[in-house]
Amino acid sequence: MLTKLKQLDSAFVHLKFWTLVLVSFCLLFSGWTVWYCYGQLSKARQEVYLVTQDQVLKAFANPRDALIGVEARSHLKQFHNLLFTLSPDERLIEQQLAESLYLGDQSVKFHLDNLRETGYYKKLLAANVSQRVQLDSIQVDETRSDYPFRVYGKQEIIRTSSILFRSLITSGNLRPIQRSPANPHGFLIENWEILDNRDLYQKAR
Repeated sequence: MLTKLKQLDSAFVHLKFWTLVLVSFCLLFSGWTVWYCYGQLSKARQEVYLVTQDQVLKAFANPRDALIGVEARSHLKQFHNLLFTLSPDERLIEQQLAESLYLGDQSVKFHLDNLRETGYYKKLLAANVSQRVQLDSIQVDETRSDYPFRVYGKQEIIRTSSILFRSLITSGNLRPIQRSPANPHGFLIENWEILDNRDLYQKAR
């Protein structure tokens, strides 16, 4: 009888041991499954499929810090094109100036107000003058939190009989803000100023 009890106790110990092993394995497997699924879900969220002209393109989402320089330069390019590439169309000019105000602070508005007061845009319309900007270099200091920048380019003033070329150098800072349809890059230009905008040369058309 005592022998049977010892055998029964030994069997119970073995059963308990293997039960603990099985439960531990199930817990580990469940934890690994949750971790793996979470990783796959995070990876899937970074993949975006774009459909254009009957073609499916695969794109990947990146953290903003990874592309801060690219987005900053794109923001500055868009801003300068809105301000300095103009056609003799009053409605189009007003639309571009309004869009540019979403990309900058009061320093931009101050500059535009000065141009309006001097009648700059009215003179463009009256003389059917168009202008465009060619950006040569956009420098952004990504090591500083206020992202100071400097933009180098040339401005072309196109008249009926001639084209006037001007230098263009601007500077300022960029403040990260929330993205919006009017400000897709999520930057606000601060302390913006024109450092150089002198006449370079003129040629006949």
